[in-house]
Amino acid sequence: LHAVTRKVGDEVHCSYTFTARHEGAPGIAHGGAVAALVDDVCGGLLFVVREPAVTRTLNVEYLRPVLVGVTYDLVARVDRREGRKLFVTCEGTDPEGRPTFRGGGLFLVVDLSHFDAATRGDDEAPVAL
Repeated sequence: LHAVTRKVGDEVHCSYTFTARHEGAPGIAHGGAVAALVDDVCGGLLFVVREPAVTRTLNVEYLRPVLVGVTYDLVARVDRREGRKLFVTCEGTDPEGRPTFRGGGLFLVVDLSHFDAATRGDDEAPVAL
């Protein structure tokens, strides 16, 4: 998606405009594109916690249509941490400041070897549990 995020204190901020290539219904961004953006922006929180992690679960709530050609502002944060578990949330607002979509989920902190084994196709690759 080429989303550009920036760390602001303990949060991650992003402004994003969906284009025609993201369209599902006419003039409306596809829900999968919105979910991918939420995942990307929440992934930016790894610069806040300064550890590698992977998405374990992701949920998105669509509060109103997400329109193509409109710039949305997103803010993501880590709500709490329990060991390796990072519980994250993200909210997208329209230019009038109205919540338009929100989401979040569970990210799991992993060792860097998680990525090495996964890219080798290793049957013994670490599982994100």
